[in-house]
Order: sequence, then structure tokens, then C-alpha cells
Amino acid sequence: MKLSRAIPAGVVDAGLASLASFVLNLYAIGKWESEDPTILGIYFLYVTAFIMASTVPTQLLFVPAEKVTLDVPRPARVALFGGIARLGMPVAGAAAGLIGFATLVGFSKGVTWADQAPFLVTAAIATVFSPLQNHARRLLHLAGHSWAAASVSLVQVVTAATTLILLLRTSIAAQWLPIGSLAVANVVSVGVAAAITHRFGRTIDSPSRQIVEQTRSRIGHRELAPSGRWLVGTGIVSSGNNFLVESAVSLLAGLPALALAGSAKTVAQPILVLANGLRSVLGPPSMEAAKARDQAAARRVRRTFAMLMAGGVIGYVAIAGFDWVGNPLAALVETAYTVPFLVALTIAANGLNGAAFPGRMELIGAGKERSLFRVELQANIAQLGVAIIAAAAATSTTAGSFARPVAFAVLGIGRIVGYGKALDVHYDEPTVPTDTAVASSPPPEDPPS
Repeated sequence: MKLSRAIPAGVVDAGLASLASFVLNLYAIGKWESEDPTILGIYFLYVTAFIMASTVPTQLLFVPAEKVTLDVPRPARVALFGGIARLGMPVAGAAAGLIGFATLVGFSKGVTWADQAPFLVTAAIATVFSPLQNHARRLLHLAGHSWAAASVSLVQVVTAATTLILLLRTSIAAQWLPIGSLAVANVVSVGVAAAITHRFGRTIDSPSRQIVEQTRSRIGHRELAPSGRWLVGTGIVSSGNNFLVESAVSLLAGLPALALAGSAKTVAQPILVLANGLRSVLGPPSMEAAKARDQAAARRVRRTFAMLMAGGVIGYVAIAGFDWVGNPLAALVETAYTVPFLVALTIAANGLNGAAFPGRMELIGAGKERSLFRVELQANIAQLGVAIIAAAAATSTTAGSFARPVAFAVLGIGRIVGYGKALDVHYDEPTVPTDTAVASSPPPEDPPS
């Protein structure tokens, strides 16, 4: 698929995938922003814990397995979905235990078990199926079926909205609805993705099928561990640190401050959607350039990515950065706009982190997972330190709400600078050493993981 067609498909897929959580966040904000800001704050904490837990199977197994599939002819890659799924689901189930950290924070702030149990149960279910659904979509991109990946996301958002509407007609406690609707949507969309990959898998030719069978032996826990251990470390550092940042904000500045920051985060989400959509298409050229040590090609991809991100940030700040008559979100998410400049700063912070994506993909393509981990560790330490200082120094709830976006902006800057330094070293090296034993050579025009 040409980039001119793949980029729209990637953006649509990322947009639809994020639309479900966006709608459910809007429901949570509308339900609890006035009624009980403490519950809204703990809800956002559970969402962050769910993302942290989902990182484990994604980075430990799914992403390394996707790197291995790059050695398989493009259309045949979908045939590996079943085997990868069987390996990943038990890991995802075990990782769901990490969500319990949100429960401990909730208890420390006086939130009752009755208010937390629905969040805990539904987030655990989502942790099992969400990473698998995301993997299926990435695999479809890798196989050149980007619009099929978008159809999986469409099923997800339709199912989530339908489930939410049906549950609203019952007497079930509101805490079951937002993450619960997402969990149901993930289960259904995984089933659809499995059917799609099976259908495409039946059409591959015999030579490709033989390569698939040979590749299966390389997709096991032991084979994927050398790459996965560094990637999961990187993922846990990043998502786990986001959890620590939000926990620090809730403990030092209060759950209402976290609720304000979470509302602004919801409004600013489309910028990360844009970044993820661009990564789906522009990530592979970044990986290929780094693998081939073609610094000029890598810079062209980075420049294209940065220009598109900058345009998105500037345009979105103009539309949704402030409370004005032309902003349709101002009436939907009033909480986000009670603090001037909070949304605009959050959008800018998202743009900085999105702009760092090409550097990340280059490091993975070059087999520099260890270097990636080192940069992430340093940047996340800076993020946490800034968040603690800002939250502790805040003299009000509104001031405390800025701790999260300011710290996230520091993270983005740290990533851009750190990735750049690590890549300078890589491109200056005379040979192509790898930090892992599972580095593969991605062929041209492959979408990223």
C-alpha cells in the first residue's frame, strides 16, 4: 500500500481506536465532574493503571514477535496471529495484577472498596484483551491491510457506544460502565480481528506458508526474551512512571487536581491519535533507515513527521486550546476549561511526545533496545521529579492540575534529545551491532508496530 493511501488509513485506524476511550472518558467526566470529583480522579488513575498493565504483554511479547514477522512476506504475516495470541494472553492475564496499585492509592485517599471494585474488575478484563486487539491491528498494518485494521477499530467504537447505551438503561452502578464498555468492545473486536486474519491467512501461497511455518519456531518466550526484556523495561518505565506521576499529583495536590488534568488530557488526546496514526505508516521507513544506517533517509522521515505534528498541534490549539465560541468541546468537557491554558499546555505536551516517535522507531529498527531503555529511564526520572516538585509547590487545586502536563512536556523534550544523542552514536558506528538477539531486517514499506 502506497504511503498516500496508508497514511489516511493509519490515521483513521488510530482515530477510531481512540474514539472509544474518548467517548467513555466524556461519560465519566459528565457523570462525576460535579457529582464527585474524587471518583473521577480515581477513575483516571485506574485508566492509567490499565495502560501500565497492558504495556507488559505488548512490549514483552507482542512487539518483539512483530519484529520477527518482518522476515515473512507481507501478506503472509497475518497467519502468525493465532500463535502469537496464545503466547500473549497468559502474560496479559498475569499483568492485570498490576492494576491493584490503583486500589492501594484509592484506599489511601479514603475511596471505598464498593467504589473501586468495578474499576478493578473491568480494567483487569480490558488488560487481557486490549493488548491483543492492538497487536492484531498492528499485524494487519504489517501485512498491508491497513483499512482492515481500521475496520477492527470501527467495531470497537461501535460496540463500546452500544454497550454504554444498553448499560445506561439498567440499574447497574455507574462505576461499571466506562471501563466495562471498553472491555466488552475489546473482546468483540478481538473476535472480529481473529476472523479477518484467518480469512486473509487462507489466501497465502505455498512458498509463503512454508516461510510462516519456519518462522513459528522463532516466536516463543525464550526466543523473544532478549528483545522483549528491554522493551518491557522501557514500557514499564514509561507507563509505570505515568502512574507514579498521577499518583503523586493525587497525593500531593489532591484527586480533584488530577480530575482537572485528566479532563484536559481527554480533550488533548487527538494529538496523540495523530501521532499514533503517523507512526503506523512512517515508522517502518524509520526502522529501515536505522537498520541500513541511512541517516539522510531517517532525517527525511523525522522532518515529515515533525511537520505534520506541528501542523496538527497549531491547528488543534487554535480550535480546542481555549474556551471560545468556536470550540465544540468547551461545552462537552467544561472541567477541562475551568483552568486557563491547561488544555493548550496539555496539547503542546502531547505534541512533543508525539514528535519523539520516529526516534523511538529508529532505535528499535537498529536493534538498540538497550539504548532506548536508558533514554526512557533518564527522561522519566526527570518527568517524575518535575511532577513531584510542581504538585508539592501548588497552592491550590487549579495550580496542582498543571503538574501533569508540565511534567509530560519535560518527558517529551527528554525523549527527543536523548533519542537524538543515541542515534548520533549509532550512525557514527562503522558496523551494525545490535543490543538484542532478535533484531530483524524490515523490508521496504512495512508498517510499524
